[in-house]
Amino acid sequence: MSTSFEMLLSILLPLMFCIACQAQQQRLMPQSDTWNSTYEVTQTRASGANLTDAELHDISVALNFERSNWATGSVADDEFYTLPSNASSAPPGSVIKVQTYTNTSTYTLPPNTALSRIIFMTEDLNGTAVPASAYVLWPYLPRTQADGRYPLVTWGHGTSGGFAECGPSHIRNLWYQYSAPYALALAGYVVVAPDYRGLGINETANGKPIYHSYGAGQSAGVDLLYAAQAAQSAFPSISENFIVMGHSQGGNAAWGAAVRQAQSPSAGYLGTIAGSPTTNYTAIIDFYSGNPIIPPQLQLLWANALRGLHPSFNLSAILTDTGIVRLTLASELGMCNSAIGMLLPSGSSTYVVQPDWLSVPELSSYLSFLDRGTQQEVAGPMLVLQGTLDPAVPEQITTAAVQSTCKLYPTSDIEYWLFANVTHVPVLYASQRLWLDWIAERFAAADNAEDSNGAGSDGSCSMKNFTSGPMPSENYQTELEYYLELATQGYQVA
Repeated sequence: MSTSFEMLLSILLPLMFCIACQAQQQRLMPQSDTWNSTYEVTQTRASGANLTDAELHDISVALNFERSNWATGSVADDEFYTLPSNASSAPPGSVIKVQTYTNTSTYTLPPNTALSRIIFMTEDLNGTAVPASAYVLWPYLPRTQADGRYPLVTWGHGTSGGFAECGPSHIRNLWYQYSAPYALALAGYVVVAPDYRGLGINETANGKPIYHSYGAGQSAGVDLLYAAQAAQSAFPSISENFIVMGHSQGGNAAWGAAVRQAQSPSAGYLGTIAGSPTTNYTAIIDFYSGNPIIPPQLQLLWANALRGLHPSFNLSAILTDTGIVRLTLASELGMCNSAIGMLLPSGSSTYVVQPDWLSVPELSSYLSFLDRGTQQEVAGPMLVLQGTLDPAVPEQITTAAVQSTCKLYPTSDIEYWLFANVTHVPVLYASQRLWLDWIAERFAAADNAEDSNGAGSDGSCSMKNFTSGPMPSENYQTELEYYLELATQGYQVA
């Protein structure tokens, strides 16, 4: 052994031993059963909301759960959501800000996926250009089209809330995780997903509030189409060809995009998938009339939306004084689904919502506008997914919407797939293999067709019924019963 090698060992061995000793002294930390947010909603902060101490405790727990799942902190503190100077003049579809690399260390993404975020211009219900945010999820080995570019799916998420903090682009699991966006990326598709107008970014460059038009599929559908256009502009490696997909509120948005496509075609559109779409809110209200399942969150979100359409709208037409205070509290604290569910539990409508709220002219007009969104011609092909046991979007209402559209427009290319004993979000899991095949077929047809628009269309309506396979239906897991938590210790990753 050389003298120099012996000297090296004399230096390294004590050092390695020291490191090993330190490693043994640093004990593993147990999995956290607390959250990194500790905000407490006090009686002083909630003055006038008529909440008990027990209710404030539950609201605080839910609010801190939401805040602990912010990947980048509050949108108010995230530099990404600061608008550039051209946000006041750029036309709809323009990309005005690109964050090519988003640090994913605080997100709960699948391994070997990457994230970008963009700010683009979309339209409000009056056709005025307004900014919106979106994320772009990248696969490790993307599929390619004939031109060598990557196929795109523009994804519309289900209800996350009505305020800025409810934008999925700053939530650790992007809100829908393996239900669709992760599955799409792992299957090789680039995914662009708008937060929707009013979520993520909630004011214009000149400080004017942007209110989320909850339930307006026509509006969110425009967000989906412009997000695709913006992503294609920001990243030339993305193909012109794209699929629209969404679930629940996003299913309605996807349907709205198909309507918009029929009226004003976008190049590269290959079709739409609408999962559990909220096609007719009036019918849903009638279906559950008198049943506590109608959550007062709907009235709160619609009251908030009407402020964007009618600046002088008086909230007291829909909400009681208590309801107005709770809406203000929810807005100021950035409450989303979990916290608002505690703020407005089932049964609270009696003291939060006015008894004659449905007769308010502005709301009646708004609901009529929402319901008209699925009574128009759609650009096919469109695939509609629905579970028979869906508690949020009754199967009968979706079936009626599909049948009505097919009757009004007999050449509609709509496939309606009904899944027995399947509920709301789980329909995306039950049908995942099938809709991934459906998407692949659309892109394959586009590669083999001179005109990619309507690739794979046959101009007819059809319906398929699916039941569980090798096991009895009662043997299958019914609901989603997990969430993704950030692992801070290596042993927590199974």
